[in-house]
Amino acid sequence: MELGDAFRKPARASGVVGGSSAGGPDRLSSQPDCLLHTIMSSLKARQAVQTCVLSTRWRHLWRSVPCLDIDFDEFNKAPPSDDSSSSDDGTSDSDSDRWNDDPDDDDDDDDNIHNDWEHFTKYKDWEDFEDFAMTLIRRCNIAQLDSFRLHTDGSRAPEFGNRVAAGWLHRAMKYCTPDRANQQGLSSGSWRLKRLHLCHVLLDDHFVKCVSSVCRSLEDLELDNCSCEIQSITSQSLKTLVLKRCGWRNLSEIISPTLKTLVIDGGSNIGACVLVILAPSVVYLHLAMRVDYFSGGVSLNEVLGKEPKFQEFKNLRSLLLDRCDLSDDFKTLVFFLRSSPILEKLTLRCCEFLKYSNKKKGTPILNKTSSSELRGLDLLCENLKVEIIYNDGYGPHLMQLLLRISVNLSKNNVKLTKVN
Repeated sequence: MELGDAFRKPARASGVVGGSSAGGPDRLSSQPDCLLHTIMSSLKARQAVQTCVLSTRWRHLWRSVPCLDIDFDEFNKAPPSDDSSSSDDGTSDSDSDRWNDDPDDDDDDDDNIHNDWEHFTKYKDWEDFEDFAMTLIRRCNIAQLDSFRLHTDGSRAPEFGNRVAAGWLHRAMKYCTPDRANQQGLSSGSWRLKRLHLCHVLLDDHFVKCVSSVCRSLEDLELDNCSCEIQSITSQSLKTLVLKRCGWRNLSEIISPTLKTLVIDGGSNIGACVLVILAPSVVYLHLAMRVDYFSGGVSLNEVLGKEPKFQEFKNLRSLLLDRCDLSDDFKTLVFFLRSSPILEKLTLRCCEFLKYSNKKKGTPILNKTSSSELRGLDLLCENLKVEIIYNDGYGPHLMQLLLRISVNLSKNNVKLTKVN
């Protein structure tokens, strides 16, 4: 498919060029490339390419846009309506008649027709998307991008879609080399990419090696609903790492001395290995993980032989623990408080904690172990703001427990928020 085939029904009105009315000055097209590129960077890739029909001035601007957002959602065709003579994808009346030969079909036949149409449009959409994406990657200056986002819809794409999308990335990193005349201090063969966001893509260790060798200036990596056969994520340049609802086979370590923001939201790690996280410079840490979905557990300690080396989060100012199990006598919480000397905000969202006694209403049970461990809370509670988000009635009991065992923690610094 040529790129022109991808922009059916271009957004070009009669007498309008570059956003001006007929006979009026074309102020938008007179702007410098850098400003026009900034505007185009807010568009999806298909929309950005379609600007080439506005005027000669715009014909090739899309080739050097710094931010590229390729989204499968732009290729979503709705089933044809009853009064339409043809569909948007170019099917004729005879094609539509195939789905409606018998007007007396029962409900089951109607369901079959709907399913057949969904199957037809699903693969037609994917073919259009694949042709567009491959052509775009070949013709755009991928190596000079600042930001690249690739989004495939897992519910609409074919089963092999995530693997095909991964192939596009591999080929791009292998064959798309930057213009050496515009390296701006980068070593030969490296991209200047700083932000990479991927959704519903199959990733493996080969992908990690490609990123490490080509994207040496990468600062922001976000993976959303990706299937990951990756054992290790290590980087000397990452500042932000966001992992949302990803399925991991055997992830064993996340190591980055430069990482400032780390978000792990949902997902699972089916391997029996422990996930070791070493990010001593992290400022914002968001952990929303179900313990039973990470069967090997998660460790924030560096293991050297048999002796653990406890890392210190010297820059950590905000910590969110989501559905964290605190019934381990608060050892997890105490670990963070002892390791985070400048922590300012602690958020406990729907966390499990020590059972409270029914004999004395509102009084949690404390054993000797928990009393000993919880003394660590007084180390850093003087200026700490705590928010307890709960939905099952245990929030007030957790607040009472923290206030009872902490001398420095003020009630004014604890906020209770109930959610449904």
